Amino acid sequence: MEKKVVITLARQHYTGGLKIGKYLAEALGINCYDSEMFRLVSDDRAMHDNVVAHDARIKGTSLFDVAMKTYAEHPDGEFSVEDETELMKNLFDYQSDLIRRLADRESCVIVGRCANHILADRDNVVSVFIHAPMEFRKRRASSVHDLSDRELEAHIRNTDDRRADYYHRYTGEDWMDVSGYELSVNAGKYGIRGSADFIKRYLEVRFAEGTEA
Repeated sequence: MEKKVVITLARQHYTGGLKIGKYLAEALGINCYDSEMFRLVSDDRAMHDNVVAHDARIKGTSLFDVAMKTYAEHPDGEFSVEDETELMKNLFDYQSDLIRRLADRESCVIVGRCANHILADRDNVVSVFIHAPMEFRKRRASSVHDLSDRELEAHIRNTDDRRADYYHRYTGEDWMDVSGYELSVNAGKYGIRGSADFIKRYLEVRFAEGTEA
């Protein structure tokens, strides 16, 4: 993309949000950074022992560069405090630094990690919430988990509740409040690739030259 654009994706469990993010990033020719990648570069031992440098998903990316720099700047022992509440807050602050520095460096897709809130003051950020009907999500979950229909729904709702709790703890806001996002996409209607295509078309209109305010 000629213009630097960051797309943040929040997603309900089993809506295919991560796949949508990856398809979108591939179509735009940019990187997609997900929650698991942020967790790895937030692991004290993985960073200290340079395990991250050998991870094929991360090495050679801007995430690796900013993680190495940001990790070196944070105080020793910050990620090994015994108080769990303090530890989680330290990790959130560290990951927030990573997200801001990534947004400074390149166009990218960032999945999860409250990125829409962290980057809310930037005009070149498009925040997206991916949702879908429960039946769509249960069908996707059933291909991974050998659970009853009731158990699948409970698993999905529990994961959504954890994400909502995490989001509210560090932002003070409602994770599913559509006013916190620029775009809301129903993956159940568009499908996975269709949702990525829809977001791409939206970006083309949003950042078109000569668009009236």
